[in-house]
Amino acid sequence: MSSSPNTYPRSMSVDLLRNRDTTSSLGSFDGNVAALARIRGETYFITTNADYVPDVPSIQEPHALFLREDMRYGTDDPTLWPQQWSARYCHLAAIAKKGSRPELDVMWWDPTPYDFIVGSAVTRGLGRLRNRCIEKFLPFVNDITAQCKDLPQKSRTPLFGELIQAIRMMIEQLQTLPTTYNKTVFLTTSLQRACLELDALYYYMTLYKPRMENYLSTPSQNTPLAQCMGTITAAPFVAQQLWSAGLPFWFFRPTYVFDNENILAVVPLLEPSSVIHNPAGEGAPPIIYSGNSTDEKIGAIHHAATQTSWYRDPFATACTSSNSLTPPAATHPTAVSHVASTSVPSSSVPRSSHQSARTSDRSPRYKPYESKTPSKAPRKEPAKDQRDKFTTLSVPEMPPSIVAWAEALAAVDRSVTPFTSDPADRRYVLPEPALLINSTPERQRKFLHHWNLLRDGFIYMLSQPQHVQLLTAAEWRDILEGLITKCGHPNSKTYRRSAQLEDRIRPVLESCANSRNCLGGGRNELSFRILCTGPLDRRASKKDRLEEVKGCFAGHMLIGAPLEMSKCGLAANTSEQRHRYILRAAILMLDWVTKSPRPPAIMPSIARLLNWSPSHMQALESAVCRYYTQTFWEYFGRAAVVPLCLDHDISKEEGEI
Repeated sequence: MSSSPNTYPRSMSVDLLRNRDTTSSLGSFDGNVAALARIRGETYFITTNADYVPDVPSIQEPHALFLREDMRYGTDDPTLWPQQWSARYCHLAAIAKKGSRPELDVMWWDPTPYDFIVGSAVTRGLGRLRNRCIEKFLPFVNDITAQCKDLPQKSRTPLFGELIQAIRMMIEQLQTLPTTYNKTVFLTTSLQRACLELDALYYYMTLYKPRMENYLSTPSQNTPLAQCMGTITAAPFVAQQLWSAGLPFWFFRPTYVFDNENILAVVPLLEPSSVIHNPAGEGAPPIIYSGNSTDEKIGAIHHAATQTSWYRDPFATACTSSNSLTPPAATHPTAVSHVASTSVPSSSVPRSSHQSARTSDRSPRYKPYESKTPSKAPRKEPAKDQRDKFTTLSVPEMPPSIVAWAEALAAVDRSVTPFTSDPADRRYVLPEPALLINSTPERQRKFLHHWNLLRDGFIYMLSQPQHVQLLTAAEWRDILEGLITKCGHPNSKTYRRSAQLEDRIRPVLESCANSRNCLGGGRNELSFRILCTGPLDRRASKKDRLEEVKGCFAGHMLIGAPLEMSKCGLAANTSEQRHRYILRAAILMLDWVTKSPRPPAIMPSIARLLNWSPSHMQALESAVCRYYTQTFWEYFGRAAVVPLCLDHDISKEEGEI
């Protein structure tokens, strides 16, 4: 890549080779190669310890940051092109270059439509990556997270926890949440970027930072230059540190300060020809940042990876000619209209921005079940559900009950005073299946239609802890009725209630899509997984042991398990199939603190038993179910949500091949 001094423009009249001395060792301010560049209207020379000088578009005038066709960020992506030095994100210089380490090849793997399947998704028109594609990431993710945990406390920064949490969340989303192909690619590239950053942060803290802290020492001549992305800097102190660490860096200075620097060769700027520049296309998210601050740019990329919506706003996709979500009277509940989302994730914006966007839109605003009667006419309140929630609902639409769970729920001793009297503990993470089914056929169609439109938004929010909303049965009824936006007179009770509900579920409304759901059991199973995961085990055991709780469920998944797993684990058809999951739950229950005595069948020795007879399996399952439902009453003061069996079959073509 070497060239003569005549390779740079004649207008930049400076002889960078006038001090060239191949016999002298190079220092941090010298250059193995150098180049001339125009930066913000000024002439600069750039020296480096590498053998090339990249173009520096990221430090030019402020510019827009947005997704490109490959769902990456072009030359602003730290895994594709060197960025300007950042004290907060100093590890970016240590990101491995493509092809430098075989174990990292998957971090530049690009999904294809063949890797995308829709059969195991619970929604129509959406899908997910094949399991074998996701499994490519797991060995590296498991190794790097384990290595980071072994770091001394003094070596850890908050970035370790942030990146590890983001990686785990994105892995689980890829495994469980259905979405469009473009959004799946976006999440895959976000996962790859987070993994490369975590790997770079680990090596920066353990290898490069100790070298940088003694920047006056000379690196060993036998140590090759690290095969990393490197960084661009104008700070002499940073250049000295990076030179000592053996990391690539490009030190730029105005040409008028050029003095006695020893530069061995002058090269042209390396153009980013292999980086995709074309924008992501129609439906792409708006610009997520404008400027040239590395700190703010990387922060915006991190925020977009974890906080952007996966689904379209129903206000934009669910409008009908009558401004209503109501399905036609003859429409079957499971044959609802569907509009598949094809855009890439839209970035989060303040509520006021969404309101102004919808206000300025020429299309009619979405108003669920807008009344055609005068506004003063009183709305007839639906009859409240007076059903005993400690007994199973026996109707044809409900999935079959599991005998042990049904008997345990009916046997709960409600004379025991619960630990809590907080009304918040009587709220639900998702609506009860009985709420959708125990009604007239007309209301069933209305409830199911609304739930189908909003379901994915609520499930997605379960993976965003900051947005999870537990709602009362009355609030869920309002949602299923379609009363989710402000309605009525501003001084009326109806207006205040609907306005409060709209504010609470705003993140859901901004991230949901039209979809189709399997009735009853899948929702019940998800509610059971979420409640057992968080409040119950954490309260009863006083421990935070997410991985152990995941082991109680098929696929070790807590959110959005594919349909082929909904007949496995605790919801399987036979006690033999449920046994190992019941056993894992029983082991967790050994640490639970309750007012009621623990059943004798749940004892410390159960983990050592190898041969279980069918009668012993049934006895243990009965004890676990009784102890769970009783403990739930004591800690929440209401009936537990229990697993049900789904009556469906998943063909091999629909599942993973």
